[in-house]
Amino acid sequence: MHMNQLRAFSVIAREKNLTRAAEILHLSQSAISSQLKGLEEQLGVSLFARSTRGMLLTEAGKILLEHAEQVLAAISEMQRRAETLSRGITATVTIGLNTDPTFLRISAINQRLSLLHPDLSIVFHASETISTAQRLRGGMIDLGFFYGTISDDDIAQRLITHVRVCVAIPTKLIDPAVPLDWGVVSELPWIWVDDKFPFYQVLSSKLGAAIKPPKNVVTAANEQIVRELVIAGQGVALMREDEARPLEQEGRVVLWESGWSDIPLKLGWLKENDATRHLQKARDAICYAWEPDKQEYGDSLSDKAWI
Repeated sequence: MHMNQLRAFSVIAREKNLTRAAEILHLSQSAISSQLKGLEEQLGVSLFARSTRGMLLTEAGKILLEHAEQVLAAISEMQRRAETLSRGITATVTIGLNTDPTFLRISAINQRLSLLHPDLSIVFHASETISTAQRLRGGMIDLGFFYGTISDDDIAQRLITHVRVCVAIPTKLIDPAVPLDWGVVSELPWIWVDDKFPFYQVLSSKLGAAIKPPKNVVTAANEQIVRELVIAGQGVALMREDEARPLEQEGRVVLWESGWSDIPLKLGWLKENDATRHLQKARDAICYAWEPDKQEYGDSLSDKAWI
């Protein structure tokens, strides 16, 4: 039994889709299928059942997933401890990034931590909003950026900012003479991340539950893929304003007037770790980088004491 097999098991269980799991792990579909098959043969049980809703855990799979997550968390902790011992680092903080690093001001955050807390080892991992709570509990990340709100009692969260979100419609898909209402927009092809993705939940709440969903939907794994497909003119999508405005200025998209909304960007961590000193330092650095007067975070910061 190998760690890669357990990681494949965990990701497939979360995504319920072999193709998406393979993309996340940067593997071919045949490779991840082989890992899963090998694990099932070693365990002597079937972990998944295929259905129209995707790959669903069997009863045995549900039981063994918890053990697999515990093993992965233990291995991750062992690796972090070994790094601490070898480098003389007092602590490691793993931060999950739910969107692109530039938007999250990762350069400014990392520079502040390096200047003020050189004893901390900072690790940045790609993450997803809908899996933030699971990754925190599994020890895969210590802090995680996410959109919206996590209602779980064991997760603490802090508001970072409010993000403007809009409906971006490729110009090649619309007739300028036809007024845009939801009836027209919903008939166009859409690029969708996931029904649970907060952008779509906010739009659904704004338009009302009675409004019919988009007719033709293509599912993409993340925001970056959505952006590329919108640029190619292949569908309508919900996008952050900072990503959509340049496309509007280039004449690639029209921003639907009725499609604007706000969504909170937050930072989450386990409540049981609330008083952990090195996590407090990391949280403070993140919040500092997002203070209103730190908008010019792209500038050189080498001359700033950041005290």
